Amino acid sequence: MNLTEQANEQAVPRDEPHRLHSDDAEVLLRLVGIGKSFPGVRALTDVNLEVRAGEVHALVGENGAGKSTLMAVASGALAADEGSVEIGGVHLSSASPDEARSLGLAIVRQDPALLPDLTVAENMAIGVGYRRVGGLRNAPRWAQTRLDPWQMGVDARTRVSDLTVEQRFIVEIAKAIALEPRVLILDEPTEHLSLEEAQRLFRRIREIVAGRSSVVYISHRIPEVKEIADRITVLRDGQVRGTFDAADVTEDQIIERVIGRALDTVFPDKADDGVMASDSRQLEVHRLSSEYFHDITFSVRPGEVVGIAGVQGNGQSELIRALAGLIPATGSISVAGQPIKVGSNVAAAAAGTVYVPADRHGEGVFLSLAVSENAVMKTLPEVASGGIVREHRIMATALEQIRNLAIKTSSPRAAISTLSGGNQQKVVLARTLLSKPRVLLGEEPTQGVDAGARVDIYKILRDAAGQGAAVVVLSSDGVELQGLCDRVLIMSRGAIVEELAGDAISESAITSAALTSTSTVEHAPARRGRFGGFRGWLRGDSSPAAVLGALFLLLGVAVSITNPSYFSAFNINNLLLLAAPLILVGAAQQVVVLGAGFDLSVGPLMGFLVVVSSFWVVDGGNFLLGFGLMIAGAAGIGLINGVLVTRFNINPVVATLAMFIALQGAYLSLRSTPGGLISETVTSAVSSRVGIVPVVTIVATVIVLVLEWGLRRTRWGVELRAVGSRRDAAERLGIPARRVLLFSYLLCSLLVLPAAIIMMAQIGIGDGTPSISYTLSSVTIVVLAGASVFGGRGSFLGVLAAALLVEQVLNISPFLGLSSAWGYWLPGVITLLAAITYTTLRGARRKAAR
Repeated sequence: MNLTEQANEQAVPRDEPHRLHSDDAEVLLRLVGIGKSFPGVRALTDVNLEVRAGEVHALVGENGAGKSTLMAVASGALAADEGSVEIGGVHLSSASPDEARSLGLAIVRQDPALLPDLTVAENMAIGVGYRRVGGLRNAPRWAQTRLDPWQMGVDARTRVSDLTVEQRFIVEIAKAIALEPRVLILDEPTEHLSLEEAQRLFRRIREIVAGRSSVVYISHRIPEVKEIADRITVLRDGQVRGTFDAADVTEDQIIERVIGRALDTVFPDKADDGVMASDSRQLEVHRLSSEYFHDITFSVRPGEVVGIAGVQGNGQSELIRALAGLIPATGSISVAGQPIKVGSNVAAAAAGTVYVPADRHGEGVFLSLAVSENAVMKTLPEVASGGIVREHRIMATALEQIRNLAIKTSSPRAAISTLSGGNQQKVVLARTLLSKPRVLLGEEPTQGVDAGARVDIYKILRDAAGQGAAVVVLSSDGVELQGLCDRVLIMSRGAIVEELAGDAISESAITSAALTSTSTVEHAPARRGRFGGFRGWLRGDSSPAAVLGALFLLLGVAVSITNPSYFSAFNINNLLLLAAPLILVGAAQQVVVLGAGFDLSVGPLMGFLVVVSSFWVVDGGNFLLGFGLMIAGAAGIGLINGVLVTRFNINPVVATLAMFIALQGAYLSLRSTPGGLISETVTSAVSSRVGIVPVVTIVATVIVLVLEWGLRRTRWGVELRAVGSRRDAAERLGIPARRVLLFSYLLCSLLVLPAAIIMMAQIGIGDGTPSISYTLSSVTIVVLAGASVFGGRGSFLGVLAAALLVEQVLNISPFLGLSSAWGYWLPGVITLLAAITYTTLRGARRKAAR
């Protein structure tokens, strides 16, 4: 029994009359005359598609055929050049994901539109709308009820970046289904799902169409399409090549229509008897073990293709990564008879081992580089002379690979991001073949690849074996393993439980061995709390505030033991007063950093505002005008920074560095030397206190607490973190990223304003030069507070604790008899230690989730 037959036995019985749809059934999605072009590429030409109520309509085609582009148009994520879109009989007036959702369309993309630094519940709330979940406070409970039926162990309060790939896809699917859409688009939904998980999805699909909604199902897995679809539309080269009842076409006929030619054979010939009888061993693995697998022993001959199979999560992925030296392990590995250092990717690569990863975008290609540069990346010495890379050699090498591997690209100089998934994978394999591997490790080498490209990739892998390489392929596709491999090793619970060879290799035998294994392995009981226990808490946003706060108190106690006057009322008041502007300027920097921005102009902006105030906020001056000009100046600078970054797409560092210089010039032009005594009325007000605590410090703390509440509990905070976490996904979800970022720069500058007022009172004169150090201090505070400088995560409570600690470190030198230099060294050392700690913890979290 093959996998499809097993799936049919497990599936909810299909209502057979459901396959018969009359031509007058309600059309829920109608695309008419859709055309779309990109620079140098005609993606879609006069495409017409009708999806009826109560049907599963499959859309198949090679990568690059236009499927995802067409669905992007249908979902409002992309504007068509020609044609119209109707959802539920209503015309989609503009390219707007929000409007498409409001009309009843939901989409699950091959690349999930999830925001990694937000929790699962926050992601689902953004995706379906805050009202539907009952507000952010109710989001975790609401989301959990939608996730539990999938039995994937997903906690709605967990950050998405801490989930496995499979769990992320389930979250994306559950989010889309929760919209209760009339039209649900699923783009390669089972690529990362096990058979059992796929069957749960199929049951939900049947429930959806039974309720007279419709599903557009995009997949490269033709057996799945035949099982789940009522009708099938084939796209090739951006045009519809026919729509068929699923019952009326065979799998081979579908594939032939997809690739536009008859299939003589899908799989190349396997290794000959001479290879299989050889005593030579290109790869030898002996008793290899890690926390994911144990006691793995096998060997691979030169010219042989060996498959690794098993139910997902039984150590296969970790094994192939360990062979590549990407995760630690014990045991021994030899390549061509030479032992290599286990757990070292450098040693593995030097021995001739090349790894083709499953995560093509994350680990396989350099998306910003050209096709030619990606192809030669592992063999740069061969295209260079005297360390200088030669362009003509790169182009000649790339063109040869493009011809040999039938890579479809407009030019070798085209960015690899413009290629389809199958062609990107061919470039990865071109790079692999150019390095003349002794051992080729392929993890899901045809994942997300169309039928035509699969045939090409099978030939590439077999050709690599023919040149003497030992090829090891990890695949979840039993048919692929059966057709491609000379031997197949089946893993269960981290061990090899069976080996199949020759005619014994079949899809049913692979499945049977994986599902009937009785192997056992002992594991230490997992210690998991809500966020993974104490280590999980350390990796959260709130932990830096607690750790820094504790360090602040301990340092204060330690200094007071040496010098009891440290805790005098005067010193405490002075420390808190000086910390107030640091708190505010740190919060200002945090706002833009959360959105993946940066503002180097915060320090000079303080100086500029102080100098402006020195003309009016003086005895006999016009206070109202002075403060009004300060507010207008802060708002104006924030808007200018925001426009430069969002409208003109200037790098934030470049834009705000230019503003840094301009503001310095502005305040020096206004006052080349300090002048203009600030009114004593203002300085006294700023210096007022409640007990020993300055009022301005209380105000700064309240502002920080309000910002922290807003960051966690308001739409503004969620959208800011969403844009910083992953802007493209946020935009796909309908979040106005430009507006969010523009407001973040405006708010940043407005938060600098009270910091400038405090500094103005402290120095008492119109002098901008003391403000320069605040830019560096703001960056120090944000890093200490544990924020990601790439955006998406951070805490204003951490900013509060970090600002107090920074001021304390600057304050303690005189009490300990240290030179003023220690006031610079100590913050630097603490900042570096904090950055190393946060990076290590987050890296460990990502490894655990992988």
